[in-house]
Amino acid sequence: MTNEQVKDGFNEVYNEFWNRYKNHVPAKDSEEWDRLLTWASVLKRRYPFLKETVIALVVELDQRVRRKDEAKRDL
Repeated sequence: MTNEQVKDGFNEVYNEFWNRYKNHVPAKDSEEWDRLLTWASVLKRRYPFLKETVIALVVELDQRVRRKDEAKRDL
């Protein structure tokens, strides 16, 4: 693995994937959620050294959706 591959991995995982969804998590029943999961799968294959990071980010996004849904139900 080259330094450039490491840089590209972190760039795509953090700067593109995470920054796209961190403040605007799509609903789990939406097409955008399906795209998020597909992109996450691609990232895990493309950058195996970041697989656990990608999984953790998807788990965090899932938890954020659940908390948002629970807050709506409590109203």
